[in-house]
Amino acid sequence: MFGILIGAGGISNALRSNSRKKVPVITGSSLVFKIREGPKKGTASRRYVASCFQVDDNAVSEKGNSYLYFSNVDTQNIKPGDVLFTTVVPNTIRNNANPGAFDFARHSLRNGIRFTAFLGLLEYVKIGASVHPVEKVLQLVRQKMLSIIRQHINNKRNAGLAEAMLIGYREDMDKHLLMAYTNTGVVHIIAISGLHLGLIFMLIDFWVSAIAGKKRSAVAGLFISLPLLWAFAVLTGSSASVMRSAIMFSFIIIGNAIGKKNSSMNSLLGSAVILLAWNPDILFDIGFQLSYAAVGSILLFEHHIKKSVYLKNKIALYTWSMVSITLAAQVLTTPFAIAHFHRFPTLFLFTNLVAVPLSSIVLLMEILLCLVHPFEGLARIVGAAINTLIEHLNGFVTLMGKISFGNIENIQASNTMIVLIALFSCACYCLIKFPKRLALGTFLLTGLLLPAYHVAECLQIKALRNIHVLNVNGATAIIHRHGRNAVFSASQSLYNNKTKTKELLQQSAVALGITHWKMESLPDAPTIIRIKASSGDMEVLLLSHAKSLSLSDALDETKPTATLFADASTPVWKIKQWEKEAQKLHLRFKSIPELGPITVRCHQTP
Repeated sequence: MFGILIGAGGISNALRSNSRKKVPVITGSSLVFKIREGPKKGTASRRYVASCFQVDDNAVSEKGNSYLYFSNVDTQNIKPGDVLFTTVVPNTIRNNANPGAFDFARHSLRNGIRFTAFLGLLEYVKIGASVHPVEKVLQLVRQKMLSIIRQHINNKRNAGLAEAMLIGYREDMDKHLLMAYTNTGVVHIIAISGLHLGLIFMLIDFWVSAIAGKKRSAVAGLFISLPLLWAFAVLTGSSASVMRSAIMFSFIIIGNAIGKKNSSMNSLLGSAVILLAWNPDILFDIGFQLSYAAVGSILLFEHHIKKSVYLKNKIALYTWSMVSITLAAQVLTTPFAIAHFHRFPTLFLFTNLVAVPLSSIVLLMEILLCLVHPFEGLARIVGAAINTLIEHLNGFVTLMGKISFGNIENIQASNTMIVLIALFSCACYCLIKFPKRLALGTFLLTGLLLPAYHVAECLQIKALRNIHVLNVNGATAIIHRHGRNAVFSASQSLYNNKTKTKELLQQSAVALGITHWKMESLPDAPTIIRIKASSGDMEVLLLSHAKSLSLSDALDETKPTATLFADASTPVWKIKQWEKEAQKLHLRFKSIPELGPITVRCHQTP
């Protein structure tokens, strides 16, 4: 069985993984895009996901998926299913992210999206629309549910949260409120997850049992509960956590119908096999990792935590059950949370004890609101109650987020350290479950490896001497690091932008292991910066804010082995001119906006 699973997984990974597919080449300029998803609203544009087709004289060939950006001033109503014709050739998405920043290129590749293009108002024409009937029905249902929420919850901030909780629509979500939920460790109540689908399943199962009776409810679940669960999963966007939950509940419903007992761990692992066989790249999805880590952790640790305290009082027992579930879920999700978010909410237990029950009530009342919408008076009362509950929920989460010791930020942990932490957690479980000599030895070994590897990492970081030139649009940003100390040199415009500077420092601190910073500003004027590298490395000349210069101006400063770099402080059109000029002058020239940030080794002196 293990051999079959491994073989099937290898075949699926080879055939279906987007990371292994070759990047298609677009050779013509007559292109057709079919809008698949969107819009995702930004400050100045809207982003869609579209399938790209190249139109030749004899055939139409598919070229994969692309991001399409449209200006917010574009008045044309673009929606999923629309077909657009354009002569704008999309660019390949490149990995040009700074250290510690979100790797947009890798994320896009794993989702099968390889290109990006911005279409101006006069650069495309809508030639038709093609929407599958099922997708059209889902779009209408989504829009109807959103209109009901917006009609009866007048507070825009609360309505945005209600939309996210009901169908996973986050475009109206307040950004500061979303950050508060993330920092306090309760963002899972906003994202459509197993918690939501579990409530839906309980609600459907209750009504099926009440209508069909206990004897016939098992068979009735196949024709009522199962379709409704999957309809809700597809309606909310089919995220990894929702699909995991839908498959597990499907196992339960089918098992009950054929009279078979269900094993929770087998259902969990079986759902993982199905999802990974269908889409191997889903393994790298944060929702997939956190969802399976949380449920697996609950199944492994919750019983042991719960039975460690004996209680007779029903209220105390219920409260302790919630505490044990929350603590158990945190055991295996903590390494993933630290790896992705580099923070740990210290008050997660207290926040979840209030936020989870309250959010569950809100979700059930939102479903009730959609059902009673035709009755205006009753719908108004339910809407007012939802608005009040969300107001209290937001107030509580915001208050918990303001506590100074409620969040440990900028946690620096390498991938190897994260793996060791996960192995240590598994060793703890083995020691609890099987208190034998082998388990004890594994526990002690992993317990000793953690501090030993941490010391080795600290010594390695202390010896590093590097210069990092970052890719920051419209500015020059240079990090000169000496171990855990660094000097951050930035253009005056970036230096004065405290929000952007803080974000860059936080990302770089986590990725590079820097703890102490010094700040200095650079002029917003044409500058040639010479970067001294260690012996054996090429000399680097950095062109900063130099759009008024030509490369011939730098010839006197350039050695034959030197490489000229243009950073993102210079407009793209000027960099293109420099590329042509460098070919004529036989100079080594590279573009940081295109290739991403660069790292130069310094002399290994203190």
